[in-house]
Order: sequence, then structure tokens, then C-alpha cells
Amino acid sequence: MRRALAPAVLLSALCAPALATNLDIATEYRMRVVNYRNLTQSSDQDSRNDQGFVSQNARVGFTFKDIPLGEYGGETQTLDIVLGLRALGSSSFIAGSTVPAPFDRIAAHYPDTGMTPFMENAYLRAHNLAGWPWTFAFGRQNYSLGSGLLLDDDGVGLNGVSMRAELPWGGVRTSAFVFQAQKRPMGLSPGLLEASDLTLYGLSMELPTEGVWQLNQLVERDRATQLVAANSTDCDDLIGIAPAAGPCVVSRATRWFSSLHYKIASGPIVFEGEAALQKGAATPTGLNPSGNHVTFNGNAQILKAKWKQTFYSSKESGRLIRGLARVSLARGSGDKHDTQTTDEAFFPSMGHRFDGLERAGFGEFFGATPYDAFGGQSTSTVNGLPNGASGIVAVSMGVTPPAVRGIALDIDYYLFQADRNVGSARTLGTEWDFRLRYDVAQLLQLRASAAFFSAGPALNPNKGKARRYMFEASGRF
Repeated sequence: MRRALAPAVLLSALCAPALATNLDIATEYRMRVVNYRNLTQSSDQDSRNDQGFVSQNARVGFTFKDIPLGEYGGETQTLDIVLGLRALGSSSFIAGSTVPAPFDRIAAHYPDTGMTPFMENAYLRAHNLAGWPWTFAFGRQNYSLGSGLLLDDDGVGLNGVSMRAELPWGGVRTSAFVFQAQKRPMGLSPGLLEASDLTLYGLSMELPTEGVWQLNQLVERDRATQLVAANSTDCDDLIGIAPAAGPCVVSRATRWFSSLHYKIASGPIVFEGEAALQKGAATPTGLNPSGNHVTFNGNAQILKAKWKQTFYSSKESGRLIRGLARVSLARGSGDKHDTQTTDEAFFPSMGHRFDGLERAGFGEFFGATPYDAFGGQSTSTVNGLPNGASGIVAVSMGVTPPAVRGIALDIDYYLFQADRNVGSARTLGTEWDFRLRYDVAQLLQLRASAAFFSAGPALNPNKGKARRYMFEASGRF
């Protein structure tokens, strides 16, 4: 009997000091039935990698809001306590160590993928401390910088401190952060990437005008032994290895990122763009009598635009018939193969790449970012592309005709190319995505999609075909 009462007693204890505050409870659950055909994009029937599974993504969050901390300088100080649990799992993937390629590197991003809950959020959020108009968050928290090109925890949470404040000049807002992230192995050769602490710190300045301008700075400090992101830079002159030895292994990597992000919604047009630069240096491992370093010198750009076209609108009936058209362009620089001591491949350690047990990016199958994509044939490389290829250019166009009985159809076309390749071919592939969507009161969403990918000569000279089918049901409250 006492054990049965324990949860109630614990909840009462938590609520007791917050009787004058608000308790927000948020829940979310998503189930996906996914079937991948020919993940290797191979034209050989014997080397195909077909996988199908049911994935689950569950979240529950508790926020105790507006706990009074007294007044200071005429301002009311308050405290929020935020706790959040998340669980990921699949009918086929029992635990992270048993997840097959190429899903293993996705699972390695999360503490657990066997539907055992892990702590996604556990932090304190203090408002107006010492009477100043700022907000501090202490603990494990979600964080995204700009569009997510440079930094996004992708639902795993980051340990550290963040601050947001409004400056007294022209509505300028600023934020700063220091996080300690657990960098996990990415499914490469055993022992090549060891788990290590990755320190992230930076700041952001935001100026609201007709749109919102945001200047972002990010610094990564990583002492792990690792491949440079290009997976094609040789260290021959630095550490005396043979030219055929391949990619460069470095340690104590420091990367600096700067980006300018702009977002605006004006009438029927929505636009978002971000341009980023990467600098930094890393120390090669092995024999290094000269003491030279590998330097980083990359850049990336993302542009997205959406146009909403209203075909019919009636105030009397409240009926609205609207269609959408969208275009996007993403590019990340690749490595120049004639600069052996410089890696020009743009590659942040924790940019936005994952969504549960699958990738998030351009194309429902390829899931490309400006710097990496689904492993396919090359699950042993950092960027998922064949050796010698780095940097990704993704161009897409899409339309959404007016919905019929609440069911919307999305049609998107993607073209993928390598920014640089040791061979003459640069086309990675093309993809057509078809998606049906049905929403019920913004609480229940049903999705069904089909993606058809055709490999280009840079991935497979024989131009293999691949597919992905998905049904999804999700709800939140």
C-alpha cells in the first residue's frame, strides 16, 4: 500500500511549494510505420538493404511556472522548474548497440533507443534576477541556434547555462550559452571516434525590423580523436603517412562558426535564409615533427521561400481555399583535395540532422543537410557520401494544391549534388516525395508518404533506385 501511495506523495510534495503558481503538462506521442527499399541505392539485387520497422517517439513535460522569488529593484523575480522525459524505440531496434546501419549513427545520438525514458529536460529558468530584464536557464535544456544549421540538440538536451535578454537599444535581443554535450560514436570504424565531452559556447544578437535579423557566433572545443569532416583530406605532409592511407585523423579540434540569419513573413510570402562561415584548427595525431595543424575553412548557405495563394475566401461561411508553392536551396562547401593541410568541408558537430530514429533534412529518403546525408553505400564515412565526395548542394521545388475535405497533398522534387568530388561526377541523385496530410483540431495528425530516390553517378554509376514508404499518427496535448 505504501509503495502505491509513493508517486502521489511525491507529486504532492512537488506541487506544495507551487500552489500559487501554474503547472503545465505537455504530452506528445508519435508512431511511424516505415519501409525502406534498397537503402544502399544499389543496382545489384544481392547487395540491397531493405528495412521496415515501427518507430515510437513519446514525450511528457512538466513546467512549474511563476514561482515567486520576491522583488528586487521594483521588478518581480520568478522561477520556473522544467522537467521532461523522452522515449524512443522500434519494433526492430532493441537498443543502440543493435541498431543496423545506417540507422546506428542516428541512434548513437540519443542515450537510449529501446523505449527506456531518458531525461531530455531538467532545468531551472529564472526571470528578472536582480531586477534586470533577462532570463537564465540552468541545467539540461533544448537549444537551437538560428535555423539549426549550426546547432540543434535534436531532442536530446544539452547540459549547461543559457541567457536571454532584451537590450535597451532599438528592441535588440541577445542570448548567450555554454553547453557540455556528449559526443557519441557515429558508426565509423571501431575506436575511431571515441565518446568525449564537446564544449559549445556562443552568443546571438537579434534585431527585429520588418523581419528579424540574427547574428550568431558558435565555438566548438572537442578533444576527441576523430576524422576531419571531409573524409578525404590527407595528412601526408603532416604526419608522414603514405598517400594511400586516406583520411586525416585529428585531435583537439576547435571550430569557430559565424552566421547571419534572416526570417520574414509578409503577406503571402514567407522567407528564411542563413549564411555561415567556419574557421578553426585541429592537431593531427601520430608522428608530427613539424608541429603543423589542420585548419578549417568552410561555408554554407540555406534559403527557403514559401508563397501562399488564396483561391477562394468567404467571411460568411469561414471557408478558405488556399494552395502553396515553395522553393529551397542549401549548399555546404566541400574539401579541396589539393590543400592537404586545410579542410574546406563545412561540418558543425551538432547541426540539425535527426528526428527520432530517422534523419531530418532535404528529402524524406536522402535526408540531406549541407554537410551529410543518409549513409547508403558509404556508412563508414562521416558525411555518408563515397570517399572523395564532400559538401552537398540541394535544390527543391514543391507545391501543395488546395486541400480536399481536409486532406492536403504535398509534392516535392529534389536535386542533390556534391559540392566537390575527386571524380568528374557530382550528381548524387534526385528524389520525388508525395505526402498526404490530415489534421484533426491540431491535436491529431495523420500522415502517409512515398519517396522515390534515383542515385546519381557520384553515388552509383549504375544509378540504382530506392524508395521509402511511411504512415504516421501523432498527437499532442
